[in-house]
Amino acid sequence: MLEALNKCIDWVENVMMVVLMLVATIVAIVQVAARYVFNNSLYWSEELILYSLITMSFLAASMGVRYAAHISVEMLYAFAGPRLTRVLKYVAAVLGLLFAVSLIHYGGRLFINTLNMGQLSPAMQIPVAYVYLSIPIAGAFMTLRYLLILRTLWSGRDYQPLLTSISPTT
Repeated sequence: MLEALNKCIDWVENVMMVVLMLVATIVAIVQVAARYVFNNSLYWSEELILYSLITMSFLAASMGVRYAAHISVEMLYAFAGPRLTRVLKYVAAVLGLLFAVSLIHYGGRLFINTLNMGQLSPAMQIPVAYVYLSIPIAGAFMTLRYLLILRTLWSGRDYQPLLTSISPTT
């Protein structure tokens, strides 16, 4: 079940990253053209690009777990024996899980509090709470990924992250 949910989250993340990157790029190009060609600026473009980048950053945090791209001190693994290496991988996964759960908790509180206040963005006049919603969603995605890592480690196998064309081959 976790694998199927993981594949679904992979698809959602990939589609959202492409769409958000496309939106930010197109809006930036249109903004430059509007400003310098038509001498008329889009008042909402900077805000939309900023919110797209914020959302992409939180989605990228979840993707970083999936691709094992987050920073780690791999030198410890080189000097530790196999048993200690396994313990260190468990500790790293548990700490990551705690961080992801805290993103869900505090991001959810931020979303609810901001939604209750009715705060609107200055230019686009959309509820800012919807921008903050990306925090607990990314935390939920990360939680699933860390649970998958812990389950893989618990079963006695080593976690194999998804490889990309830019992944190091070790």
